[in-house]
Amino acid sequence: MNKVDIKKAVGVIQRELTKYGLMTPGKGIDFPVSISVGLEENEHGNKTPHIHAYWLDTNVTVDGYKLEETSKVEELNRYFSPEVFAIGITQRAEWIKADHEDRVEYMKENQFGHPALFPVWMEAQKISA
Repeated sequence: MNKVDIKKAVGVIQRELTKYGLMTPGKGIDFPVSISVGLEENEHGNKTPHIHAYWLDTNVTVDGYKLEETSKVEELNRYFSPEVFAIGITQRAEWIKADHEDRVEYMKENQFGHPALFPVWMEAQKISA
């Protein structure tokens, strides 16, 4: 991808993340997901542009449930789809925006539950309350 294509792809991703309240470009840095583009080695050892998305996630560790930075990374090549990259994040939108304590409770009840199913669990908690 050339610089113009990369800029367009980043724009598509920003718009999608903004729709879900995960990013607010131009309004400071206080938003749940941040993205950046940088050069990294690909599987062939060549330095190529890669896109990174970062957010705080709840993970199980030997010391319990920890809030840790998580990232999604892809090479910006001819096979890259900004829409698919964004969907990989937006399917977790409610999970990313949720409180750490709520995510811990979900993980305790759904040890192998996917973050995309978190909104269904939250709704069930409201109904049963």
